[in-house]
Amino acid sequence: MNDSLIRIKQNFIEYILFNYRFKSRITVWVLNYLKANQDKLNNVHFVNSKINNHYTLEIAEVDATASAIQLSKDNKSYINTNQIFNYIANHTLRLDIQIHFANCHIRESRLDDLILMQLIHSPSYSSYVQDLYSISMDKRKQTFIIQTLQNNIDLSLQMNEPDYFYQLTQILNVLKSKDIQSTLHER
Repeated sequence: MNDSLIRIKQNFIEYILFNYRFKSRITVWVLNYLKANQDKLNNVHFVNSKINNHYTLEIAEVDATASAIQLSKDNKSYINTNQIFNYIANHTLRLDIQIHFANCHIRESRLDDLILMQLIHSPSYSSYVQDLYSISMDKRKQTFIIQTLQNNIDLSLQMNEPDYFYQLTQILNVLKSKDIQSTLHER
């Protein structure tokens, strides 16, 4: 994963720690730990929804209906316990982080931007493509992203990078599909 994506994740963590209050002190510990540890952060993916067979850390803002903090994979789960921090600190694992915001908040645009950046720059993007459907963006932003993707697709062809070409093409197709679906719902 590239250094700029790690920096974007670090900035996002700083942003949410400064702008949101979380139910659990363990959440703050974990986020600060991940922010300071680039190797761990390299294996972190922020998500909108849980993915089966992935380690998922669910964290909740004060006034959200979810548990304060929960780490789970398959049938194994830790809830509201210091074991969560210890497990993350002492194991090398790919970790998805899902944030449960209080219902009064509108979608967090910085999270949407981060999710999109992760999709574009992560080799494991295919597991996370469904998150594109929940990203909120206005028409101008969507048009800009589509144009940027098209330019990068052309560049990937020129650079003879078939994997990156396929990745960007899949993301572009989902964004275009999302655009078509939103147009149909507006009618």
